[in-house]
Amino acid sequence: MGQMLSPPGPVTQAVENFLRARAQPGERWLAAVSGGADSVALLAVLRSLLPPERLVAAHLNHQLRGAESDDDAAWVVQLCHTWNVPLVQECRPVATLSAEWGVGLEEGARRVRYDFLQQTALQQRCRVVALAHTATDQAETVLHHLLRGTGLAGLQGIPAERPLGRECTIVRPLLDVTRGDITAYLQNLGQDFRTDSSNLTLEATRNRLRRELLPHLRAEYNPQIDRALVRLAHQAAEAQVAVLALARRLLQATREPSDSHACVLAWQKLQGEPQHALRELFVALWQEFDWPRQKMGFDHWNRLVTLLRRGGRLDLPGGVVARRDGRHLLLDRIEPDRPEGTRQHSGGGPLSPGE
Repeated sequence: MGQMLSPPGPVTQAVENFLRARAQPGERWLAAVSGGADSVALLAVLRSLLPPERLVAAHLNHQLRGAESDDDAAWVVQLCHTWNVPLVQECRPVATLSAEWGVGLEEGARRVRYDFLQQTALQQRCRVVALAHTATDQAETVLHHLLRGTGLAGLQGIPAERPLGRECTIVRPLLDVTRGDITAYLQNLGQDFRTDSSNLTLEATRNRLRRELLPHLRAEYNPQIDRALVRLAHQAAEAQVAVLALARRLLQATREPSDSHACVLAWQKLQGEPQHALRELFVALWQEFDWPRQKMGFDHWNRLVTLLRRGGRLDLPGGVVARRDGRHLLLDRIEPDRPEGTRQHSGGGPLSPGE
């Protein structure tokens, strides 16, 4: 087993329960370690519960905070050396890459981080990548989604598990543990951690939620608001599973073969189905074809349902075209360098008129 005992309590219990429920014999785990309290606590518990040969740590220096980022990296190196945990570390210029991709820093950092974790997991033969998001992160995420405007899918917040490529799975064993639990655990362990100064400013919306809105809600409205939001996320996830199952059954029942790479649906079979299931059917299609969803909002999904029911044509973000033609609803992604009538999505063949 691991090399130290983990203090009993909700943090240790959460990870123990997670391992008992899903860990496979001999499975290697990669723990993402920023140096912050949450990731240090997760690494400490995993170190106590997994054999040494089944645990690797990973640290990515985003190069966004100058010397502070470098100091965090050096601190994590020393921690892993002290704990005798193998560490893979890397530096990537997130700001430069984000500018090249034309995305914001938050999105760019997310892309770089998950690419690094996936590559590292494959190199280290790790099937599981453990992230240290907590119930407090979950509450912040659900509240953030509510304020921006979200549907049932957004209320799920952060998933406890999700695929990372074809060979790895991201897991979050601490999603039912609060940040207060983490702090108490590390104090009991006598373990320090790093603090990211960018989390202390009020410029980012998430920081304002964390430092202003949630404390106000706890003090003035509901001391258990975090638990309430986490419970809402669980309930939304359960409901979403049912909706997705219905949407996939409908997709399978109405999809028809096509000589092209367009998706062809027998729209008449969908006429009496509920609006929310049809929206999720289209979301599932976008995922399958890897069409861009970032600019697809709630209104776009609803317009697709209206198109299905009433007919017409829609030009959607990312070059996706949908039209109802006879008894078929056709969807395809158009390439800008091809003439109308022969354009295709990134997968290949043309979208033929009158199909």
